[in-house]
Amino acid sequence: SESRERYARPNFINLLLYSLLLAFIGVDQINFRTFRTIMSTETPPPFIGRMLAMFEPAHIMTWAMSHYIRVCAEAVFKNGQLFAPITQTRRLRDEAFGRFWIEFTSPRQMSSDPNNQEIPEPVGSSALIPPILRTASGIVLDIGPGTGTQMPLLTSPAITALYGAEPCKGLHSTIRAKALAENISPKYHIVPTGVAVAELIPALRATGTGVVDAYDTDPRAGIFDTILCVRVLCSVPEMERTVGELYGMLRPGGRLLVTEHVVNPWRRAKGSIVGRVVQGIYQVLGWSWFTGDCCLNRDTEAVLRAVADVDGGWEKVELERNFEWSAMPYLSGVLVKKGV
Repeated sequence: SESRERYARPNFINLLLYSLLLAFIGVDQINFRTFRTIMSTETPPPFIGRMLAMFEPAHIMTWAMSHYIRVCAEAVFKNGQLFAPITQTRRLRDEAFGRFWIEFTSPRQMSSDPNNQEIPEPVGSSALIPPILRTASGIVLDIGPGTGTQMPLLTSPAITALYGAEPCKGLHSTIRAKALAENISPKYHIVPTGVAVAELIPALRATGTGVVDAYDTDPRAGIFDTILCVRVLCSVPEMERTVGELYGMLRPGGRLLVTEHVVNPWRRAKGSIVGRVVQGIYQVLGWSWFTGDCCLNRDTEAVLRAVADVDGGWEKVELERNFEWSAMPYLSGVLVKKGV
């Protein structure tokens, strides 16, 4: 919306300074070795390590920013669209973020040696994802699969059908190729929308699989046995409404699997007031603008817990807080809806 655009837009001086910085460094070539080392353990690192970790969002934002500047430059100088950065801002932002996200989520080698190009084991927040996603079963909704990065974790025979809600049609061919490579193509269905019920339900009907038949008869029946939320709730519009709609689409006894970065719980013993202040600074500097409307300061846990109050709460909540000392603390775990 227009109000969200105003909130996320960095001022001209900031953008100019960022542009000058990016003219001298190859941001996309900076590797993650330092941050991987710091974020490879849940135990808070020494003071210097904690301070260095506060720059992790800066690295991510600068990387995303470099793509935005390149896309704007291409529009102006290559395509002759002189006013595109002003008149087509949303399109350019979406294109830039899409490029960044493909690059950001691609496996990165940790060695420049061409003879040593093994993909490292996931560490930090990435290590939180596999144990949770491997428990998915039944009919599964994958919110924002992007390039299909998590698909290797979703090959269990316990999964009978997979629906990937991905509004970016430019990624669909990549998702199809990934599903084919993982031998799950027959049961993987791309749904070309976001997760708002008004869009998602008609798109699910259009798949012709009958997945919403019971829901159409009685919405209390739900649709999905498992819903996956991996680094997506930070950027969905109206998170409370979105989470409420996701809850409504869960079948009784269904499970919501989450791995999300959240606001720093600085009031808790393990939280960090420095981390919370740093989150606010990044938001003001334009984090949301360059990172696809992502927000660093959402209290996702409170929203997740509260959404089930209409049914007297969740049957089971197993959530862990990770990296609470950092500027990108994570929430991960499982929430189980009450049965009939």
